[in-house]
Amino acid sequence: MDLSLYWELFHFAILAALLAGVVCPLMGAFLLVRRTGFYGVTLPQFAACGVACGYAVLPWWLANVGLGGLDLEAALESPHALRNYVLAWGALFTFGGLLGLVLLGARKETETGRVAAAFAIAAAVTVLLAQKAPTGREFIEQLLRGEILTVDSHEFETIAAVYAVVLVLLWLFHRDLLLVSFDREFALVLGKRVKAFEALLMILTGLTVSAGVLIVGPIVLFGLLVIPPLAARGLARSMVSFFVLSAAFGVVAAAGGLVASFALDWPLGPSLCAVAALELVPGWAFGRLRHGWST
Repeated sequence: MDLSLYWELFHFAILAALLAGVVCPLMGAFLLVRRTGFYGVTLPQFAACGVACGYAVLPWWLANVGLGGLDLEAALESPHALRNYVLAWGALFTFGGLLGLVLLGARKETETGRVAAAFAIAAAVTVLLAQKAPTGREFIEQLLRGEILTVDSHEFETIAAVYAVVLVLLWLFHRDLLLVSFDREFALVLGKRVKAFEALLMILTGLTVSAGVLIVGPIVLFGLLVIPPLAARGLARSMVSFFVLSAAFGVVAAAGGLVASFALDWPLGPSLCAVAALELVPGWAFGRLRHGWST
């Protein structure tokens, strides 16, 4: 396997996957601390549904709203304008779905069922919209299969800019975000602006998902938001090590998925998830040993 050739052909996709390997597990770790880990599965599906909807209504949108004066043929030949358009639809569905889950999440005992139902509905609607979309069906199918090696410079610049903002804000406010996520009542006692920090965390989650799904695909987002934090939880001895290990496991999953994809000619998304799943083994084994020692 000539890695230099793969780098020359797919360097933007490689960089995007590695960047997602750092940022997505950090967001997933916050979701896990908040006991909303299922959001890491459902929100990418909302975003994929938004992308499919964008393609489904594209002819109507061009005729009634417009896209920089482009007709359908010109829009399909203008990747920057079209990707920005479907990115906006993905963001709309992500934030809309997230807002709905938050507003309906007051009763924690039924939240898991609501999130699972939302995922099932969004997945079904995505397939139906993709089937009816007059254009973009091939792109949607590739996105759902996790084939992301066609990432270009514009797409990488988009995800890099969004994820840089997410990382900076996580770094600046990580203590408050962690406190609000872990113990909301104690944060209120300390006088923290709980609602503001909860809103910030939801915004960062929405940005991470909406930018990531269009560029690296929902399967990659599923794997990176959920699995590395779960793997890290069994090994971490502190909150700092939990977040560090989550990001480290995410990078390893992305790198291993890339190697497996190139070597075995597999789609990147499923390859990454398969590697990430192997990372659960050390945490499980360590947890079993620690439980045995405690007894």
